[in-house]
Amino acid sequence: MTDEDDSVADDDTVTDDEDTVTDDEDTVTDDEDPATNEDDTVTGDDDDDVDMTPPSDPASSGLMTFTVVETIAGGLDSTIYLPDGDGPFPVVVFTHGFQLSPIDYVSYGEHLASWGYVAVLPQFPGNILSSPTHAELSDSVTDVLDWIESDPTALGGIADSSALALAGHSLGGKIALLVAAQDERPDAVFAIDPVDSGPPTGGNAVDYPSVAPELMGYIDAPILLVGEIQNSFGSGFTPACAPAGENFQSYYASATGPAMQLEVVGASHMSFLDNPFCLVCLACPSGTDDPVVTKSLTREFMTSFLESELRDQDWPSAWLGGDELDGLETAGLVAAQMKNGF
Repeated sequence: MTDEDDSVADDDTVTDDEDTVTDDEDTVTDDEDPATNEDDTVTGDDDDDVDMTPPSDPASSGLMTFTVVETIAGGLDSTIYLPDGDGPFPVVVFTHGFQLSPIDYVSYGEHLASWGYVAVLPQFPGNILSSPTHAELSDSVTDVLDWIESDPTALGGIADSSALALAGHSLGGKIALLVAAQDERPDAVFAIDPVDSGPPTGGNAVDYPSVAPELMGYIDAPILLVGEIQNSFGSGFTPACAPAGENFQSYYASATGPAMQLEVVGASHMSFLDNPFCLVCLACPSGTDDPVVTKSLTREFMTSFLESELRDQDWPSAWLGGDELDGLETAGLVAAQMKNGF
């Protein structure tokens, strides 16, 4: 889809006037519903140090426990997943899709934190009748990056702002790419089914700039684009949620730096959400995939990509062009392309 909104759940932990993350949280276990935990320490295999040895599958949770807090990040209400440890930990800013919110991507925040990443999931303001322009959303994410970089205590004093990735789904994927085209700080961009088009009512090129192909040449950071083609075309009264010519394939085609595109075969635009059958999701026809598998594959490649780019690990090469990727392609689960030295 194309534009965004809605709010995150209320949380008991807030920041002071200096927007510094606080540490008053409760402890819960992994078998609780992740969508309902608000200000919590989530337990996995308790270890204060990041173990760089991959599990059998990078789609699996990592070894870190983590804490979830709500705060104001650069002016935006945000859900933040903080690994329990001294750090410093790389940072991933993950932006949501149109008419969605961070609550729709809890599994991504939890997964990233379990692998030792500080995950910042900001909530875009507005609603379906009145939303910020794409240029304004890009500026807001830039403000989040400024906040992370300028205040060492902003993320509990454990964030490494020199190891930074942007990620997002749908409009959030576009905004991640738009920010990367204007800001040199991101070291990697992971975009999930990004959509380049403006709002349904249209918009001018200043407020709703097209990224592909116009701005892709300005992105130097490596890019991994995960997407689907089931929702590339509309049907009857149902519009295309990720239109052909404005979907992940168009971003890949116009990328001038290291890039990889990964089609998840049979997935729909909403297969990537924690709940692909949400009310907003009904606007996009379901795919032929199993959304559980789709999300697992997405986490698998997200983890591999970030471990390679932000931690300079070698083992992800098996998923980013080696035997593991070959096996998934042979099984008909994904179709991948790479270029420009990815």
